[in-house]
Amino acid sequence: MGIEAKINLDLASFNLEVIKRAAYRYSDRFAFDVATSGNSAECTLFFNEAKSPEFVQLAISDFRKELIDQDLRQTIRAESEAIRNVILAHAFSRTGLVKSESVQDD
Repeated sequence: MGIEAKINLDLASFNLEVIKRAAYRYSDRFAFDVATSGNSAECTLFFNEAKSPEFVQLAISDFRKELIDQDLRQTIRAESEAIRNVILAHAFSRTGLVKSESVQDD
């Protein structure tokens, strides 16, 4: 049997997508499970038994830092979505991949 560590997170602070992204980033260090109930998420981190307590604590600390990083990335993604769409639309409009169709008034 391996080592388990539980972390409780408030879903008002970190949404489920952010939690999953952070967990995926550390999938080389631990397996992950999350259970939600109301406005909280209980995250269980599973380490193999060969890991030292220091390794486990460092991984948990790094995971918490990654949560903040992923949360900020999500905020930036949301705030810059309109600009990214304009840039992509402009880039694809010059490729000839999208045909211009004339719009007729009915």
